[in-house]
Amino acid sequence: MCFVLLLSSNSINAQTGTEIKFKILGNSSSTSKDLITVSTIINAKQPLAGNGIHFTLVVKNNANNAISLKNIIDRLTVSLYNDRGFNISIPNTNPDIINRRAEDRKWRFRSETVVPDDQVSINGRIEKSDIKKMEFIDIPAGGEWKINLIIKNVKQVETPEDQENSFLKPAKSLSPGKYKLRLSLVIAPSEQNKSAGKSGAYIAPFIDIEYN
Repeated sequence: MCFVLLLSSNSINAQTGTEIKFKILGNSSSTSKDLITVSTIINAKQPLAGNGIHFTLVVKNNANNAISLKNIIDRLTVSLYNDRGFNISIPNTNPDIINRRAEDRKWRFRSETVVPDDQVSINGRIEKSDIKKMEFIDIPAGGEWKINLIIKNVKQVETPEDQENSFLKPAKSLSPGKYKLRLSLVIAPSEQNKSAGKSGAYIAPFIDIEYN
């Protein structure tokens, strides 16, 4: 089955409690569409008291059977743009984790700007397993996988030259201001030989955030 991504617009002005959904759709011959729903829940206005921009990533299994996915956290990319239009997120420059042995795995997002705010939950129940060491994530039929995340440290980028050499720029705590957040996520089944043609790539519309 070949999956495609459905997006409704290029930009979203988030409101309090807004849920932004992206769906993998089956082809026309499929009897089960919307197999997986990825949602980002975020408040458009974030207080400085939160020490960063908080958001929630939700992956829901709408199928009638359990699914096993490659660790979602390993495949989350976060980009944060300042009011000058520069990406100030810190990329993860570590080697690719896809073929790393479970015992060697570390908690490393594709962007070092993001850190977990608490533990992972499935259907509201906190998972006891250490997400940092998990190669796969199992979601039961109709189940909902959820994690709260926070954007904290960013690069100091204010000019085109800074952007070009951002890897040399120091990291700093997120300053008050207006930002645009963009998320991308690859959903892939745990079976390596079944990944081709069955992965879903999610690129979220820009989300306007006020942090003050």
